[in-house]
Amino acid sequence: MKICGFSRVFERFCEINASTEGFVHDIGKVRDKYTEILEAVGITVSLLRAAEKTVSFDGETIKGGTYIFPIDSVEFCAEAINRYTSRDFKKLRSANFREMSLGETQFLVDGFTRMVRNLGYSHEVILQQYRIMERRLHYKLRLSEKALEDQLQYVRDQATEYQNSYINMNYDDKVYFIRYMASKVQAVSDYIGRVHMDYCDGRSDELYEQAEQEAAKDSSEESLQKINKELVYADALEHDSEYQDLQKQLMELLAEDTFVKLKKARFNKIQGRLEEIRKDHQIRLFGELLPEDEDTTITVEHPLVALQKAVEYADGVYSDWAEREEKEASKTPEDIERERLLDDEIRKFLVSKGMNFDLPNTDIEEEELFMESGNLAYKLKGMISFPCCKKEKIMVYEGSSGRCSIKCPRCSRYAIFDYDKMEAEQGETLRGASHRLREK
Repeated sequence: MKICGFSRVFERFCEINASTEGFVHDIGKVRDKYTEILEAVGITVSLLRAAEKTVSFDGETIKGGTYIFPIDSVEFCAEAINRYTSRDFKKLRSANFREMSLGETQFLVDGFTRMVRNLGYSHEVILQQYRIMERRLHYKLRLSEKALEDQLQYVRDQATEYQNSYINMNYDDKVYFIRYMASKVQAVSDYIGRVHMDYCDGRSDELYEQAEQEAAKDSSEESLQKINKELVYADALEHDSEYQDLQKQLMELLAEDTFVKLKKARFNKIQGRLEEIRKDHQIRLFGELLPEDEDTTITVEHPLVALQKAVEYADGVYSDWAEREEKEASKTPEDIERERLLDDEIRKFLVSKGMNFDLPNTDIEEEELFMESGNLAYKLKGMISFPCCKKEKIMVYEGSSGRCSIKCPRCSRYAIFDYDKMEAEQGETLRGASHRLREK
């Protein structure tokens, strides 16, 4: 592997960006520009420095701790420094990454990834650095957005082409065909919305289960003590005028559209003072510093697995809808009237058993009764999934008892929930229930 020091990059930079009369490039300032670019893209800078004193391919001594470069990356680094004052690199240095052109983002991510590879680092390190830069600059997300925008533009172009065509389609043909296109796009949009909802539900279930496991590690008493301390501590910070003023200054600083390096000193100063205030409150309130929460490793399914499950679930829901719509379409007026009579018969029977379908209280009245009762918080007994749609759940609170029939919000089927056994079973059809009533 041929390596060199910063002097070789500086030489190439001077060739690309020739000095004007009376002006000579300063190697120190050029090096500072390179450092600022590295910090902006998020790469681990120490990987690009010599661990110890070494010698370049042409015999130059490279001190330990100074920058080293694969000879193949000299051109890339010199060009990156040359673009330091360009519009895109100004956005980079202001941390407005999404406003950079996609081409410049790709230039940086690919260039530094290749540089890490050429320095001889392991495959794991290369992937790690790529991941850091890619996420920081939103590279893959923006590539995905572009792919989506290209497809949407293709549909728009199709519509324009069909409207301007005068072969085989008259005016009315075009009207109905464009309407058809709009309806299909809407259908796709609705389907994507369903998949997204199922995807989010799946992730929510994973996180909820992990949160339950973490909560089970602490006793109820320990959890209460921790919560009480956090409430007292949060209240103290909320009523600390200096702390709140510094938080406001910090948010205003982050919102400024200026270069990151110009904000750095002020940012560190404010952060340092905020940390001092937090420690002072902890010592005053508890006589010691609160232990920092350990970062819990969150392991979730691979996005492709989660997406596949969401798609399969959405397809199942759409299939159920189509089946029900087909059955509804096949009903005769006599069938509809018969079902209405059966519904009335079942309702009368349930009312005779004491079930009240018409709750007398408005939402406001219910809230007043709730506040007067003093029960400002309920203890959650657990959650029960619908047997038809496992991702749909109901919450059961302490004191709940008996059985209840509830309509699934996803597929509209009914399920019978047993609050004592904390389980649910699929509800039977109305026809079956009415049949039993008739037998009695």
